[in-house]
Amino acid sequence: MPKLYAKNRIVLPDDSEIPPRTVFDATPEQAKQFDHLNAARPATEAEIKAAKTA
Repeated sequence: MPKLYAKNRIVLPDDSEIPPRTVFDATPEQAKQFDHLNAARPATEAEIKAAKTA
């Protein structure tokens, strides 16, 4: 699963939310959709590491 960095608040179909500036896992289909909507981008290694320590 790709790790993405949320640029904006993302509301998922199950009504859960991903806050802005958060690293999260997404399916490949979701990753394409979020990229197309400019809502998220691939997370950098530094962002993934920071998310693991938080």
